[in-house]
Amino acid sequence: MEWAVIIEIVCFVVALFCLTRDTDLVWRSFTLFMLITCLTEITGAFIREAGHPNGWLYNIFLVFEASFTSLMFSHLLSKYIKSKPLILSGLALILLLYVFDIAKHGFLVYNDLTGTVMSVIFVIYSFYYYFLLIRDEHYVDLKHSAPFWWVAGALFFYFGSTAVNLFYTPLKHVNISGHNITYFIFGALCFILYGCWSYSFICRKWATTT
Repeated sequence: MEWAVIIEIVCFVVALFCLTRDTDLVWRSFTLFMLITCLTEITGAFIREAGHPNGWLYNIFLVFEASFTSLMFSHLLSKYIKSKPLILSGLALILLLYVFDIAKHGFLVYNDLTGTVMSVIFVIYSFYYYFLLIRDEHYVDLKHSAPFWWVAGALFFYFGSTAVNLFYTPLKHVNISGHNITYFIFGALCFILYGCWSYSFICRKWATTT
């Protein structure tokens, strides 16, 4: 089992412990999303080891990723703005590109364009959240702020993913220890993402119990 999958499982366990009894439905729903993420990664690894293409599996996962992540951004941004028009516009664009990708190359091939644009949209949401946070006159203890750390993980992961996709052509020729360098980059990005999310879940648990 790849160590990135182990990190995801650890994050799921943390979410299970910290969010199962959370009074906020959006935060509580992330336990389900982490379960779906773990099952997808484990299944995808087995399919790949068997020598079969697994792009179709991650196309299905894209739907859950776009939905759950957009839901969380909508929830966090709603503290400052009416977030639904922004989030629904982003989801509409993702859906259009999803249909375009499938019409272009079929369902068995991973929807690269959809995934890339989705990452850019989430990066924009992240920067916008921090812009609104900076303008907020209320004191926020960032060290213990669950929303801050959740967005931090999303920003690093989706910004890094976008950068890798943009420079994939030169990067694909760089190999280290039998692996393409993108293997290690995405591994590091997963560690940052699920590390930040795990800490945000712990902060959420601490905030709701105190």
